[in-house]
Amino acid sequence: MNRIAYSRWLLCALCIAPCAQAAAPDPSLLGCWRATAIVLHTVDGQKLEDRSGRCTLQFKEEQLDSTCRTSRGLATTTYRYQVVRPQVYATTLAGSTVRAEMTTTTREYAYRIEGDQLHTATVAPAAAPAASAATPRTETDATKVPCP
Repeated sequence: MNRIAYSRWLLCALCIAPCAQAAAPDPSLLGCWRATAIVLHTVDGQKLEDRSGRCTLQFKEEQLDSTCRTSRGLATTTYRYQVVRPQVYATTLAGSTVRAEMTTTTREYAYRIEGDQLHTATVAPAAAPAASAATPRTETDATKVPCP
């Protein structure tokens, strides 16, 4: 294999490898998680907390469903997601019974799983770290539960 052909092959392999890694879901995320704490850090410095346990996250192969009990019934939001880096997944809003205006919004979350506990926190996307200053930051603690 000559040097140019080898260089092209190596470049293709380097471009394809991250895509192949990103497409594989993390099996430890799969299943249902009940949020025990949701903390929203607003851009003006406020901290809003919900410890009601009314929200559940269900991670499937490529879809994440968030369901919350509200005074008006169930609010469901569906996201497409993929693991984009070790311990980081990206979500794109696919549909919602409450927030349909944001259907193309993508956010990244760092996550950590310890036993049956999941902690997530929004992070600045690798491509646009400056954008995080203008958006609220969310942290969630959740416990693994059986799926309905």
